[in-house]
Order: sequence, then C-alpha cells, then structure tokens
Amino acid sequence: VAMLRGGAVPPSSGIDVERATRYVLESRGFDGGFGLGPGQESHGGSTFTGLAALALMGTLRRLPQPQRTVRWCVERQVGGFQGRPNKDEDTCYSFWIGGSLALLGAATLLQRAALSAFCLSCQFAHPTFGGIAKHPDTRPDLLHTHYALCGLSLAGAAGLAPLEPRLGITARAAARARGCEAEGECQTCEEETTVWDGSLREPG
Repeated sequence: VAMLRGGAVPPSSGIDVERATRYVLESRGFDGGFGLGPGQESHGGSTFTGLAALALMGTLRRLPQPQRTVRWCVERQVGGFQGRPNKDEDTCYSFWIGGSLALLGAATLLQRAALSAFCLSCQFAHPTFGGIAKHPDTRPDLLHTHYALCGLSLAGAAGLAPLEPRLGITARAAARARGCEAEGECQTCEEETTVWDGSLREPG
C-alpha cells in the first residue's frame, strides 16, 4: 500500500530498492526494450514488468533515454501488438505494450482504431459464449480476454473503466487498495510516471 501511495518502500518489505533498480535497468537491451535479465532478448512482457517494478519502487525517473523504450513499444504495433519483432500479433500484448507506453506517459501513441479492429477480430463469435482469443480463429481464454480489455481501456475505448497500468486493475480498485474514498483523490498519491518528453529521436 505504501508503494501504491507513492511513498518510500518500507524497510520491512525486504526489498533492496537500489539493487533491484540496478538489475532492471541492466536488463534493458540495445534496442530500448527489456529482457528477462541482462543480455537477454527484449520482450513485451518483461518490458512491462521492468517498467512497472521501477514505477512501484519510485525509481522510474532513473530510466535513461526513455524515448528508446517508447520507440521500441511503438514499433511493436502492427495493427495489434506483437511481443517481439517479426512475431505474430497477440491480444495479451495490448496490455503488456500498451501498459508500458502508459507508464512512460506515452499512451496517446496507441493506435486505438487498429488495436480495436484486431481485438474484435479475435472475439469469439458464439451465441452463448464470448471472450477474446490470442489470435483470430483460436479459442478464447480469460487471460487474453482480460489483457485485451485492459489494452483497449488504456487506448481510451468507450465503455471501459479507467485502468491503473502498474497493476492491471481498474483505477477504482486501486483507489480502494490505497484507502482513498474516491478515484479522484488518488491522483495526489500516485507517482508521476510521465518520463517521456514527447520525442522519439535518439540524443545527438
């Protein structure tokens, strides 16, 4: 709860913030994405978890050249999002990549129409059962349904509740976890996550 309120990580947590932050930052690749560890291939899931960990620890602003990570994420949208270069689109990356862009303050770069079209193409057309699959013409499951809806929420799709990107839950649920009376009150205890300056250019 202290981390959600934007406060310091308490010593009782057992988390060594400096070592954890250093490990996450060392896991960023030359292309701007994050791997599962130093020297490993950049991947959408590990990029999100790395950024979310930094945000929860209050050290996201220590990410150098955030535009490199923003650009890597933007390049993953090929209609829907892919988890790695030259891979198929997959609805779960609607959140893993969309959430990464949101954490960096770059959610406006999500192409909502293209993302919506891909997610709808993965929706299970059945008179009784619904759900969203990872790819078109495959069976739906709860994981891909959840993350597709999360990504669409981050892209501003109508009818979906606002999302807390660090946790993948609604802003209302996050407000209750923080002990706030209403969603609006939590704006004062959220860590500022806008670390991107709006440029995708590499520094000279």
